[in-house]
Amino acid sequence: MTMGYKMRRGLMASVLAAIVATLLVGVFSLTPLYQNMDYALSDAITRGFTPEGLADSRVVIVAIDDTSIQNFSKIYNVNWPWPREFYGLVTGYFHRAGAKAVVFDMLFTEKEVDRVDVDAEASEQSFSDAIATNGRVVLGGVALRGEHEVREGLPRGLRFPGSETLPAPTYDTLTPPIPSLGAHARVGVVNFLTDSDGVVRRMAPFFRVGKRLYPQLAFATYLAGTGDRVVRFDATQGVLVTEQQVIPVDAKGNHTILWYGKGGPEGIYRYDSFYDVLRSVVAEMNGETPVIRPEEYEGAYVVVCGTASGLMDLKSTPFTPRAPYPGGEIQATVLDNYLNGRHVREIPLAWVVALSLLLSFVAAFAFAVGRFTLALGTSGTLVGLSLFAGWFVLKPGGVLVDLLFPLLTLGLTATVSAVYRMVTEGAAKRQIRAIFSRYLHEAVINHLMRNPDTVSLEGTECIGTVLFTDLQGFTTFAEDKTPQELIKVLNTYFEVVTGIVLEQGGMLDKYTGDGIMAVFGAPVARLDHVRAACEVVLEFGRKRVNSLIPSEQGDILTRIGISSGPVVVGNLGSARRMDFTAIGDTVNLSARLEGVNKAYGTTNMLCENAWQQVKDLYLFREVDCIRVKGKSRPIRVFTLVDRLESVTPDVKAVEEAFAGALGIYRTGAWDEAAKAFQRVLALAPDDGPARAYAERCHILKQNPDLVDEDGVFNFQTK
Repeated sequence: MTMGYKMRRGLMASVLAAIVATLLVGVFSLTPLYQNMDYALSDAITRGFTPEGLADSRVVIVAIDDTSIQNFSKIYNVNWPWPREFYGLVTGYFHRAGAKAVVFDMLFTEKEVDRVDVDAEASEQSFSDAIATNGRVVLGGVALRGEHEVREGLPRGLRFPGSETLPAPTYDTLTPPIPSLGAHARVGVVNFLTDSDGVVRRMAPFFRVGKRLYPQLAFATYLAGTGDRVVRFDATQGVLVTEQQVIPVDAKGNHTILWYGKGGPEGIYRYDSFYDVLRSVVAEMNGETPVIRPEEYEGAYVVVCGTASGLMDLKSTPFTPRAPYPGGEIQATVLDNYLNGRHVREIPLAWVVALSLLLSFVAAFAFAVGRFTLALGTSGTLVGLSLFAGWFVLKPGGVLVDLLFPLLTLGLTATVSAVYRMVTEGAAKRQIRAIFSRYLHEAVINHLMRNPDTVSLEGTECIGTVLFTDLQGFTTFAEDKTPQELIKVLNTYFEVVTGIVLEQGGMLDKYTGDGIMAVFGAPVARLDHVRAACEVVLEFGRKRVNSLIPSEQGDILTRIGISSGPVVVGNLGSARRMDFTAIGDTVNLSARLEGVNKAYGTTNMLCENAWQQVKDLYLFREVDCIRVKGKSRPIRVFTLVDRLESVTPDVKAVEEAFAGALGIYRTGAWDEAAKAFQRVLALAPDDGPARAYAERCHILKQNPDLVDEDGVFNFQTK
């Protein structure tokens, strides 16, 4: 299959997948389940990405809270509902302080009632006078549907160009504040709008009652406090135009609320207790210092509302999971939106569909022509970019995006494409399992199955580590054994040795009679291939593999040679028989080093290149600088002792003694070197390299010409 054909096929399949996924999600978007999912995602983004510090400090909530109700009852024997004189006192206090506007998110649709010590008419008149004096007080009216008594003194409502075409929630009648209070106040509708899941996310600037338009409570407060005026409604643009700003509304005439954070006293707005405000009024009247100084309300927009648990004025908002949201704080948030011109615009559906098509195509194309991991990464990146874009446009620009549509389209496309990719790659994966099940640990095979593109069977060069083993003395051991006995012994031995190699992620290349060849770093590339080979050496010791083949002459020793460098791996053989194997100088050197162990009495030997990569993790002994068969240049060789953290003081003393003796040996002082190696043997009588060097020193004393001009023995060991 040519690359051009694969690209063309992938392109056509990707276009088809994107179109089908978009159509399916489009149909699903018409269901209530989709709407609820969209609400949940939108709320999660709002909670997770709403920036701090946007709330206007001029908006202050004066809370009729549990503390206020309890204190008035216990201390002053005044039970709820309170005399309206209280509201008149605080209204006057705010006026003297220089507040921009005062809004009561509560209903005064019934006359005051007489109390034992309070005259209802006087109390009501006190509030009315304070409203008239203030001049910028907003009271609430409730819009109702169905047949209700039509109250006298209905406000005239507002008219402006385009007002008759403004979409707005429609009601049959309005219950306003009683005339004695409403005559001097602005009136705003207190009704809340909720979505199908009962959550408040939108607010209409106007409510239509009959043929009249009445401003919503927060919008009425904005107009009262700023002096702004509605100029017109532009139906073509879907915007409400005032003298100071342009307010976008949706097809139903609703303004989408831009939230600033969690609600309640620990939330984004300042909360003052009504009790403390009234105490401040009394303190001012008595010439005392108020609890809340008047200047703290200068230029403020005061929202008086009930937050006490018994008043049942808590609403559901996107931030309800974090803290309760009093209805008055929703009014405060909407007022804040108007005061600062922060309005949420929704991206048209056509743009969302186009974006979904594009994202789906990119994801499908990545699965069609790219590596599986890259395709997954591409899909994940597209999801992340979508979420980031949704947050970014909402944060500074107040643009709301239906993210669920593109995310579902993208997810559906990616899922279908991934399934298709896995089905089409099934044959390749079966081939991989058939080839490597003999060579690799199951976890490595599973990795290749998940990422079949990471291995090439045709041959490739990589950097890896090759490990050769051989059994010293096995030939002698086998002389008096039957074939059945030898096979049984070797199978037991290889079961343990092979398990250790595979557990360290090595590839068992082949069995070499009584030894093995293993490769680390192929076919799956890894940076710690030398470390893995060293762990195999140490695990051989911990599992006591030398004791697996006991003999009368002593345990059969496993000798190991390790070399690191470039290797060529791939399928090698003929049409009748082919194996996945490694070849190259690194492989040859590893085999040579395994044989060199015999000359030094060591059980493992590493080349310098391998030692360089792990010298800070393990304790090594430099054994010699040798020239192996087939190599003209000498190489330094090392034997692995143990992990650094596992080295005991006794072992450290032996290694230091050997290093000192080797240094003397390289000066050519054979007698002194021989004595130094004898001191090593005194510490460790079974130290093979020390014994070999002690014998070599005696030989060199008689035949110094055995060392060439580089000071190197030229080994002829295979």
